Amino acid sequence: MPTRDLPRAPRIRKVIGPGIIISAVGLGSGEYLLHPYITSQVGLTFLWAAAIGLCVQYFINTEVARYTLATGETVLTGFIRLWRGWAPLFIAMTVIPFAWPAWMTSSAEMLTFPLGGGNVTWISIGGLLIIGSVLTFSPVVYKTVEKLEMLKIFMILLFVAFAVVVLIGWQPWAELPAATARGIGRLPAEVPTSVLVSALVFCGGGGAINLAVSNWARDKGWGMGTHAPRVVSPVTGEEEAGTATGYQFAVDSTSLSRWKRWWTAVRIEQFVSFFLVTLVSIVVFSLLAHRMIGVGGYAGDSDLGFVELQGTVLGDRYGDWIKITYWTIGAVSLTFANLVVVDLVARITSNILATTYMRDSSIWTEAKIYSAAVWLMVSLGIAILALGIDQPLSLISIAAMLNGLVMVVYCALIVRVNSALDHQIRISRPRRIVLGLAGLAYALFTVYSIITWGQS
Repeated sequence: MPTRDLPRAPRIRKVIGPGIIISAVGLGSGEYLLHPYITSQVGLTFLWAAAIGLCVQYFINTEVARYTLATGETVLTGFIRLWRGWAPLFIAMTVIPFAWPAWMTSSAEMLTFPLGGGNVTWISIGGLLIIGSVLTFSPVVYKTVEKLEMLKIFMILLFVAFAVVVLIGWQPWAELPAATARGIGRLPAEVPTSVLVSALVFCGGGGAINLAVSNWARDKGWGMGTHAPRVVSPVTGEEEAGTATGYQFAVDSTSLSRWKRWWTAVRIEQFVSFFLVTLVSIVVFSLLAHRMIGVGGYAGDSDLGFVELQGTVLGDRYGDWIKITYWTIGAVSLTFANLVVVDLVARITSNILATTYMRDSSIWTEAKIYSAAVWLMVSLGIAILALGIDQPLSLISIAAMLNGLVMVVYCALIVRVNSALDHQIRISRPRRIVLGLAGLAYALFTVYSIITWGQS
């Protein structure tokens, strides 16, 4: 790699962004849908798994960011440096799990609740077309995604604060510690295994979502990512000079001091904007389900019926305005989550192609490949909906099982590429152990869920 200077780390508020984006995806699946549904079936006994899952993903996210901080290139480029064969494999492992438009179909179904009906398929298709247009015509794509997801997080946190003060009351909080402790180490038999695995995998990010932290960190300008070009719209943006491959910096007293400041800033950013925001949201939405529906209060299948029921109960107790607000926040949240999913798949795909097969192309820039990948994802989603596969939680379960396999692979690869960095900035032994155990756990959960899903 060529050598350049490691820039100074800015104030923490200038670093915030990638953690917000990845937590915004989780707030559209695990936090709003899966964990509240599990709570409606077995109570608060599964929240221990959410805390552990988030902790593991915090380590994954920061290690993904470590590579980009040190090199300015994405961690996937690092994987491909190990073996070129990872290029097509990671494209497949990213596109296939997220081709299912799970978040958009969930959003569309939720939108039919306040509207009193509607065609979920056509609403979903319309939403996908809007997502494709937003990502295509944004001058600097990362800035648009970051602003939209920050707006979403702000909106959800306002509702969370209202729920804590007005809706939940003291009793669910009093039950929380003992109920969580009773469930530690136990997978509740009352909930389908596929739903449990989905809640674990999509607890925060999940699958290739975590790898995209590297892409967002590069466009945010973290560390050596300052020297990398950002993804812009080929229609409305002006492409930036630069290469998708990275740089190294000479490790001396000055750069090492800057590195420590960057590393501290990134860990704080991920802990606050990813770990804390997501954990608080999971707990509050689960407590809300426990308060409004209770254990056994919903006897339906693992679909959005329990969200409809919870909204109805909220409306009966506090008025129609809170019911409509609850459903609308859910629909908007899930739409924004699907926007991030399309963005991250397009980012990963375009980055891989731009650094391997199309590196010397004068026509296919990373920005143009990105836009093509966006519309490929939109087209795949529409095709799947046209085939009639539109049950939201089923789609999320399929995506979770596939992404579980992706996580097994990349936990090992992250350890490999980050162990090859200079000894003063490389991954530590305790963190290598954490990622190794995480890969093993994801492997066991995924294999078990595939077996039980196949039997059912």
